[in-house]
Amino acid sequence: MELLKQAKEDIQQYLESKDGELLFNERDLQMHLAIHLIGTGHYDDVDVEYYVPYEQLDNYIWKNELKLDILVHKGNEFLPIELKYKTKRHCKKIYRFNEEMPNGVEVLKNQGAQDLGMYDFWKDVRRVELVCRRFAAVKNGLAVFVTNDKQYLNHCRETSNNYHFCMSEGIHDTYRHWKNSDSSCAGSHPDFELERNYLVHWEDNVYEGVEFYYCIVEI
Repeated sequence: MELLKQAKEDIQQYLESKDGELLFNERDLQMHLAIHLIGTGHYDDVDVEYYVPYEQLDNYIWKNELKLDILVHKGNEFLPIELKYKTKRHCKKIYRFNEEMPNGVEVLKNQGAQDLGMYDFWKDVRRVELVCRRFAAVKNGLAVFVTNDKQYLNHCRETSNNYHFCMSEGIHDTYRHWKNSDSSCAGSHPDFELERNYLVHWEDNVYEGVEFYYCIVEI
């Protein structure tokens, strides 16, 4: 639990920074956060894209490569950190090689598809659960979601296909199933269940004039 607490505090420190900059995409967030974690000196090692053969995990239903976004290591314990960075469009003035780029640049893309964004977050939680179950040196993990799209914070209507993947503030149960089993989402993104209930708590910060929201779920 000490490693979990330390990592969560360090991630919160990074996300709460008043000097935060707009990041172009999830890989950008991954790189900057990993550099921050290394800079704290709190860990023996910090890895990115840490490969785990999915065949080693029981009931891993996705059958694709598992590369943990960030892995921190201290003593005999390892802690995986999964990231999601979902955005809506924003343009700003940027400079490259001391020159101002004309007409502004689309720094944040309009990703949309919030239902699949929610699915992917809970999928991260499930994958970390499976890693914890399989490896004795992995006691806990963290799933981090960062967005400037406030729709992710809203309550989903009970009639919505993605109702059970909602990410609104509060306790969420284990059931992760699409309402319409015949939908295209259900066909390409299989249902699953989590091992326990999880608390989603949202915080916010402003980076370069753009309001962002983030949650850190302990696994």
